[in-house]
Amino acid sequence: MAERIPGIDVARYQGEPDWGAVRAAGYVFTYIKATEGVGYVSPTLDAQLAGARGAGMATGLYHFARPDTNSPQQDAADFAAQLARLNSSAPGNLPPCLDIETDAPNLPAWVKGFIDAIRGHTGRNEVAVYASTSWLQSKLAPETWVDPGVFLWVAHYGRPPGEPGYLTDRVVLHQHASDGKVPGVAGNTDVNVAMVPLEVLTGAAPPPPPPPPPPEETYVVQPGDTLSEIGQRFGVDWREIARVNGIADPDLIYVGQVLKIPR
Repeated sequence: MAERIPGIDVARYQGEPDWGAVRAAGYVFTYIKATEGVGYVSPTLDAQLAGARGAGMATGLYHFARPDTNSPQQDAADFAAQLARLNSSAPGNLPPCLDIETDAPNLPAWVKGFIDAIRGHTGRNEVAVYASTSWLQSKLAPETWVDPGVFLWVAHYGRPPGEPGYLTDRVVLHQHASDGKVPGVAGNTDVNVAMVPLEVLTGAAPPPPPPPPPPEETYVVQPGDTLSEIGQRFGVDWREIARVNGIADPDLIYVGQVLKIPR
């Protein structure tokens, strides 16, 4: 079964959530509104980001596009300034995200221009684009700008989490409701699922598995051996050797006996 990893996204309407409660309720990532158009920075950006990071959530920032008033390069430069200030574009963060829901002529070219510009500013190839199923199908011509570094975040309510109406191998997030009730958040908030492991989105490799324990060391008792001498040979207290081998009388060991040598 595909991944279904719960997360939320927030803007100023959500104020300052209790991120510990959000995380304890099972939500493990969040996108936070950073900017809109040119000249607007969300007043809750810094507090929301610091709180979510402090609770151990995977975080990313999004920009609300204004293709009706600005060039993609202008919007990207404004967003990039906040990404840099908050160290939010490097691997380890969710990819910088473009929220496209304002209509304007030639939207596909605008989106492509933004993607190219934000990559230039951040040096990061991964970029997310948020849009509704209907816009992806009718307005955005994603085939003209989606490439292997672009992730799609699809808004489609009233469908099972992880099953938006627009679905390709680049769709990795599904915003499935806007009226979610999430512990730690006052009022409603958008709720999402990630459909791939978060490491795919953050670019952070999962931690390597712990090394296997070294094979247990053993020693076969030879003629003339004593526990004291064996302990000296291995740098281990003879009493510890006796303990792990269940030897009640240290004088009672025998030739050919296999002793476990504690690490």
